[in-house]
Amino acid sequence: MDPHPQAPTAPPAPPTPRATTRALAPSTHVRSLVLVLVGALALLALLAPLLAPGALAAPPGSVEIDDAQGIIDDPDALEGRLQDIDLREAAAPVDLKVVTLDISGHDADPSADTGLNDAVLHFARSEHPDWIDGEKWADGVVILAIDPDNRKVGTYAGEDVKLSDGDFEDVQDAMKDDASDGAWADAFDAGAQKYADLLGRPWWRSPGAIIGAFIALVALGAGAVAALARGAGSRRRVRTARERFDNVRAKRQETDQAASRIPRDSSYGATILADVEDYRRAVDEAETTSSALPARPGPLWGIGPASARRAKEFATSVEVADRADDTIIGAARLLGRSGDFRSAWEEERRPLDESLAAVEQTIAEVLDPADADTEFDSDSDTPGEQGATTDSDAAAGLRSTARQVSSDLEEVSTAYLDGGISPDDALERLDELTERLSAASERLRDEAIGVRTQDEDEAKVMRDAEPEHFTSDFPTSVRGRQFARHPQDYVSGYSLSPVLWTGAWYGGATTALDTHRNPPASSGSTSGYSGGGFSGAGSSSSF
Repeated sequence: MDPHPQAPTAPPAPPTPRATTRALAPSTHVRSLVLVLVGALALLALLAPLLAPGALAAPPGSVEIDDAQGIIDDPDALEGRLQDIDLREAAAPVDLKVVTLDISGHDADPSADTGLNDAVLHFARSEHPDWIDGEKWADGVVILAIDPDNRKVGTYAGEDVKLSDGDFEDVQDAMKDDASDGAWADAFDAGAQKYADLLGRPWWRSPGAIIGAFIALVALGAGAVAALARGAGSRRRVRTARERFDNVRAKRQETDQAASRIPRDSSYGATILADVEDYRRAVDEAETTSSALPARPGPLWGIGPASARRAKEFATSVEVADRADDTIIGAARLLGRSGDFRSAWEEERRPLDESLAAVEQTIAEVLDPADADTEFDSDSDTPGEQGATTDSDAAAGLRSTARQVSSDLEEVSTAYLDGGISPDDALERLDELTERLSAASERLRDEAIGVRTQDEDEAKVMRDAEPEHFTSDFPTSVRGRQFARHPQDYVSGYSLSPVLWTGAWYGGATTALDTHRNPPASSGSTSGYSGGGFSGAGSSSSF
C-alpha cells in the first residue's frame, strides 16, 4: 500500500467557454475594488483627526511667583518665560501661581503623603484666600508648588482648568528631573509647559487617541500579515508533521509488537499500556486528518481558520504518536529484558546519574558563604546564625547519601543486567534511591532557608518558590511516565533528579526572596487633604 495517499486525479474538464470566463472576472475585480475602497476610507477616517489643525493659543492671564524659600535666582526672568507659554484658546483664562515653601512651616506633616497638599492649602488660606472658592480652588487658578527640602512637587487647579489625575501626575513628572538637579526655575518652566500642552487639549490629540489611531493603522496591516504568516506557519507545520509521521508509520509494526510484549502484571507496565492507548488514538487521528489535507498545499492554504486548525490538529496528533512510540519500544525492552535493554536501563538510571554528578556544584551554589547575605551576631552561639558552609551537617549528609546511593545504584544495575532481580524490583529500587537522595537534598534546602531568611514569611517564600530554568528532560523514562500519570502518589516537589532540582530551586528561591524584600517601588501621586472638607483638584509626589 502506498503510505502517502494522494488525492485522486480528476479527468480533464472540457474547455470553459470564453464568455463564462469573462463573466467571472468582474466579480473578482469588484471584490478587490471594494476591499481597497474600504481600506482607503478607514485609513482616511483614522488619519483625519491627526491631520486637523490645532487650536489657536494665548498666554496665561497672569503669572504670580511666591518664592518663600528663595530658590529661584531670577524671578523676573522666570515670570517672562512663563508669560510666553502658549495656552489653548479654548481653555479658560489661566492665573498661573508658582509657589516654593517648606511643609513643616505650614502646619503640615512632611512625612505624610498629603504633606505638600496640606501645606499649599494652608499657605493659600493664610496668604492668598482669593485662590480659594469655598471647598475648591478658584476658577482659572493653576498652582505649581515645590518643597525643595522635603523633595516634593505638586500641581493644583480650579474646576474649570483642572486636569485628570494622570495628567496632574504627568506635569509633576515633567518637573522632577530639573528639580532633582536643583534647577528650580527650569522645573517650574517644564511643569508649566506640560500643563499648557495638556490643558484644553482636543481628545484627538491625546496620547490615547494617537496611540489608538496608530494601533488601528497597524492592525489593518497586521491583519493581512498575520493571515499570511498563519498560512506559512500552517504549511510549514504540515510539512514537518508529515516528515515525522513517515517515521511513525515506519515504526508502527515495531511499536505494535513492543506493545504486545509489555507485561500485563507489571505496575510500571500498566502506565505504559495507557500510553499505548494514547499512541493508537493519536495515530488514527493523524491518519484521518492527513487524508483531509491537500497533497500539495497552495501558497494561500492555511490562511483561513479552518485549514489552520486542521494543520495544528495534525501536528499535535503526530507529536503525541512520535513521542509515545520511543517510550513504548524502550519500555518493552526494559520490562521484558529483551533487545537492547541495556540502553533502556541506562536511560532509566540517567536522572540519578546526573544528580550524583551535580552534588558538589549544588552544595557550592546553595551553601556558598559568599552568597549568604543574612545578617548575624558574630558573638552568638546559636547554630545557623553565622551562616551555613559547604562543610555543614546538611552538606556532609548529602555527600554521604550520594556516596551510598552511587554504590547501591551500581549493585542494582548489576543485578538487573545479570537477571538477578526482576525489572519491577529494579525500578522500585531506583525509586527508593531517588527518595533517599530527595530527603538529603531537602535537608540542604532547609539549611539554606534557615541561613537566608529572617522570619517565617521569608521562609515560606523560599519554600514555595518554583525552580528556575529546570527542565525534566527524561521523556522515555518508565518511572517518569509513572510520575506523569500519577503525580498524586508522589510528594510535593518530587523529581527524578532531586539534586539537579535543588540547584534550580535555589535560583528561583533567591529571586523570590529578593523580590519579597525589595518589592517594585510604587509610583504615582497623592491627592486629597488631611483636614477633610476641602476637595480642590490636584496632587503631589516625591522627586
